[in-house]
Amino acid sequence: MFETIVGCFKWAVVGFVVAFFLMKLYEGSHIHDDIPKPDFKIRQSKRAALVLSTFAGVLSALVWLLVQRWG
Repeated sequence: MFETIVGCFKWAVVGFVVAFFLMKLYEGSHIHDDIPKPDFKIRQSKRAALVLSTFAGVLSALVWLLVQRWG
């Protein structure tokens, strides 16, 4: 049981980090220096990155758990 919890947590962290990195990479590639972004857009972008990365982490943990139960 402990190994299952640790495994889920590991995959949740991996899913979160990968999704967060990809979102920041995508956001960085779409920045135009000549067009300033309002502060609320920057805050909204950070919030969206955290929420979607958390969802990706939970989803990857659930997929890992599902694969462990099948095997």
